[in-house]
Amino acid sequence: MVPDNKKKEIKMIELYRVSTESEALTIKSLLSSHGIQCLLKANIDHSVYPFTVDGLGEVRIMVMNKDMKESIKILQSYTKDE
Repeated sequence: MVPDNKKKEIKMIELYRVSTESEALTIKSLLSSHGIQCLLKANIDHSVYPFTVDGLGEVRIMVMNKDMKESIKILQSYTKDE
């Protein structure tokens, strides 16, 4: 068992927001292919409301705080090619 003073706090922080679930799944797949786990969070279920109104349907891509810098580099390397 790991002593309390040696445990690192793992926090999930927002990396990026997109307006569709398909965009979020693409980014999640990209990060996963580089060994980075992420969670997708949304305020509504996209199977019920498959659209975004004033940010209501946005999907937030969450990564662990330790993976944030690497995740940003990965996204930047793919977006600067466009």
